[in-house]
Amino acid sequence: MSRLRGSVTIDDVARHVGVAKGTVSRVLNNYTDISDETRKRILKAVKDLGYQPSATARNLKRGRQDTLGIIIPVGHGNGADPFLSEFIDGIARALDELDLDLLVTTAHSREHMIESLERLIARRKVDGFIVTRTEVNDPRIAYLQERNFPFVAHGRTANPSGYAWYDIDNEAAFAEGVRHIYSLGHERIGLVGGTLELNFARQRREGYRQGLKDLGVKHDPDLETIQTVSEKGGILGAEELLALDQPPTALLCATDALAIGAVQYCRKIGLKAGADVTVIGYDGLPVGEYLDPPLTTFSQSAQEAGGRVARMLTDILDGKSPTSLQELSKADLIRRASDGAPAKTPAALATALRERLKDQPYSGNKGE
Repeated sequence: MSRLRGSVTIDDVARHVGVAKGTVSRVLNNYTDISDETRKRILKAVKDLGYQPSATARNLKRGRQDTLGIIIPVGHGNGADPFLSEFIDGIARALDELDLDLLVTTAHSREHMIESLERLIARRKVDGFIVTRTEVNDPRIAYLQERNFPFVAHGRTANPSGYAWYDIDNEAAFAEGVRHIYSLGHERIGLVGGTLELNFARQRREGYRQGLKDLGVKHDPDLETIQTVSEKGGILGAEELLALDQPPTALLCATDALAIGAVQYCRKIGLKAGADVTVIGYDGLPVGEYLDPPLTTFSQSAQEAGGRVARMLTDILDGKSPTSLQELSKADLIRRASDGAPAKTPAALATALRERLKDQPYSGNKGE
C-alpha cells in the first residue's frame, strides 16, 4: 500500500486483516476478548501499514489536547526583547521531547491578553498556559486562578503564593552587581531599568538600591532611568544618564537588550564600553558573547528556563500540586569585556562628553 504514514485508517487495517473494524479497535484498546492469533495479525498489520491512531480522537477520549499555550505580551517594547525568543525555544525543545505541541500567540494589551485566554480556554485549544513577563499585580494569573485552569508562571507577582512559578533571585543578582561594580572603583553607578509594572524590573531596581545601601552609598534618584525593555530603551537610557552634569561611570542594565542598546550609544558618541564606561546586562543571551566588546552579564539561561517551566506544567497536568512547584534559582555573573575600572572621574567624563556632544545636543527622551 502506498499511503503516506499517518494517513492509514482503522478501516484499512480491518480490510487488510479481514476482520471487523470493531475487532481492530478492541485490540488497539487492549481488550482481552480477542484470540492471540487474531491479535498478532492485527498488530502486524498495524506495523506493516504504518497505522497511527488519530491524535484528535485519542485526546478527546483523554480530555487532553497535548498542547500548551503561551501568549506573548508585545506592549512596552517586549516584542523586541531577544530573551523571549530564547525562552520559547527552550519550551519548544522540551515539549518536542515529550511529544507535545506549543501554541504561541501575542496580545497587545491587558484586555487583549484576557480575551485571548478566554478564547483559547473556551475552544479547548490548550491544556495549560505558561505565563511570562509577570506583572506586580498580574490579571492573567488572577484570571487563571479564578478559572482553576492549569498554568505555570515564569516569574512571580507581588503575592507569589498559591500557584506554580519558576524565577531567578533578581534582588540578589542586582545587589551583587552593584557590589561588583563598586569593587572596580566606580562610585556613581547608574541603573537602566525596565518598565516597573513588570515584577522582575521592580525586583532588580530594589536589588540595585539594596546594594547601594549595603555599601553605605547614598542613593541618587537621578542615576535611575526607566525604559522599555528593548535595545532602543537602552540607547535612550544611556543617553539620559550620560547627559547628567555628574554622569555615572558604570551602567547596570535590567536586561541584555537594554545593555546592548547602552553599548551602542556609547559607541555612537565615541566611548568604549569596558574602557570608558562599564556596562553590565542581565539574561546571559548568546549574542552577548559576540558583541564588541563582549557583554558582561548575569546569566540565566533563557532556554533552560523555558524547558523547566514546560516540564513543571506537564507535572501539574499529571496531577502534581501547583504550590509544590515553586523554584527560585541564582543568576551567575559572567565577566567578559564590558566592565572595568573607571578611566575617568564623573567630572572628567562629563567634560569629555560635553566636548564630544557639543554638536549633538541631548534629545530629551526620558523613560517612563
